[in-house]
Amino acid sequence: MPVKHFFDIPVYRLPSEKYYREREAYVEQTLFPNDFPDSDQLRAQDKADPSKNAFMRDYLEKKFGGCWRFNEIIGYIRLHFLGSQIRGEYYGVAKKRIVRTRTRTLEYLTWKLAPEVGVPHPVTQDGILGAIWEYIEDCRKELRGRHIDTSMFEFLAPHIDWVSVYAERTKP
Repeated sequence: MPVKHFFDIPVYRLPSEKYYREREAYVEQTLFPNDFPDSDQLRAQDKADPSKNAFMRDYLEKKFGGCWRFNEIIGYIRLHFLGSQIRGEYYGVAKKRIVRTRTRTLEYLTWKLAPEVGVPHPVTQDGILGAIWEYIEDCRKELRGRHIDTSMFEFLAPHIDWVSVYAERTKP
């Protein structure tokens, strides 16, 4: 019997704020190297006329890795119900050390990222959603140092009829 997934949650190498700080530091260091004697003068010229280095900044941002949203994903947690339990398969980069790169392949890594969480009976909207959140928090503990982006789930979850999803996903 095939598993019926109900949500994919992206896992990132690092949070967006940290990524953009690192990218900006890379661009600044490349444009205005600390060991270059005229760096301060070049930086002042850049502040006076930002369009002068706009093309180079754009090039360096792309060279660094582009935008965070899709280029820093290192895996997905695929949530599903198995009987009265919530589980999440994990597809991710199969490397011990994950670094910034523009080429990566996601592979099936495990059928269960964190211990399953049971859906409390009687089955209710709040009970199911609470169990899903508990499972996601357990996944955060398993993937320490990684950023699990639940923003889309947070936005959609209150509007989903979880009792119907649960009933549909658990029927034989």
